[in-house]
Amino acid sequence: MCRSISNYFFTDITLTQGSGGKFEHWDPRYTEPYNPPSNFADQLSDPASSLFIDSSIPNSIFTLPSKATSGISSFASTVGLRPQDLFGICLGLFFCIIAGTIVLSFIVWLIDWVTLLMRDGSGSVTLHGPRLGGTRTPPFKPGSKERVDGLSSSPDENRSLNSHMLFRATSRLPSVKRGWWKSRPDFGSFHGTTLVGNLVRILVLFHFPVTIFSCYQFTLGPKQASLPSVVLAAFSFVFISVLLPVFLVYRLSTTSTNKLYDETRTLLALGPLYNHYRHGSQLFACLLFATNIAFGITIGCGQKSGTSQAIVILVVEVVSALVTSIWLPWGQGASMGLISFLFCVARIVVAVLLVILTPTVCY
Repeated sequence: MCRSISNYFFTDITLTQGSGGKFEHWDPRYTEPYNPPSNFADQLSDPASSLFIDSSIPNSIFTLPSKATSGISSFASTVGLRPQDLFGICLGLFFCIIAGTIVLSFIVWLIDWVTLLMRDGSGSVTLHGPRLGGTRTPPFKPGSKERVDGLSSSPDENRSLNSHMLFRATSRLPSVKRGWWKSRPDFGSFHGTTLVGNLVRILVLFHFPVTIFSCYQFTLGPKQASLPSVVLAAFSFVFISVLLPVFLVYRLSTTSTNKLYDETRTLLALGPLYNHYRHGSQLFACLLFATNIAFGITIGCGQKSGTSQAIVILVVEVVSALVTSIWLPWGQGASMGLISFLFCVARIVVAVLLVILTPTVCY
């Protein structure tokens, strides 16, 4: 059973298509046929000899193709793919997960709307709230959140802060009884902001690999990869790796602090970027995106010199540790300072080992 699963894993990779409509990939378990030297053939086939080799046993040894180079090319051969297909697979998985998230959010919204329709006879529960940006409450002051909450007693502000019926403890919006055929679905209040927050989480998770493989596709060029894939990699790096994070950080910087901490819809949409940092460090996500871009360019474009890659990684890790120590983004009282420092030291030690061991491994 295990052997059949292993054979399927190594021989049925159909995410990429080679020339002539055939799926081509390297099998890491491939070995040359058993052909012992004639001088030792008798001893190797004699069961009584200390050099005996049983030719009936499968010779499954991990190997790489002769043309594979150090770095991402060897990684691609290890997983049974061509190096030029890594970017397409990574971007394809990224968009498939985004599409699945959108479809799932739509299904959840549809179930919610049908439930409201069956309960109230109307599915048009419209929740009005502020958009991302601007403020309708006094500026946030540390230690005065209770006073700010006490001042926001208007019905419109209560709807903004609670955002959805699932988050309301006592207040409820008046429902209007009318025919279901006159109901107007509303996707933009709660489910829309939840969808935006989930898409932001997916971007944070895929930002690093998309950046790496986009940059690596540049180094292959039209000679090894197709021209459309190189152009798509350029657009992917510009829009997904650079412009989209810049846009999110800009929206984060232009949103008032009291909305970031008190408004449910804003927290759902932008919360993955800042909700685990203390007040004053909402823009700490800039360091995450900047580090990913630095590492992605170094790993993707610096395939010719492993030592140079290791040195750049070490410098970036040191700068990241210094910024984290000076900026102090972790919440007070959460005991995260020591843990963060230990993780930074461990990452720097790993980077130093990379600098020391890379020349030995690569050459």
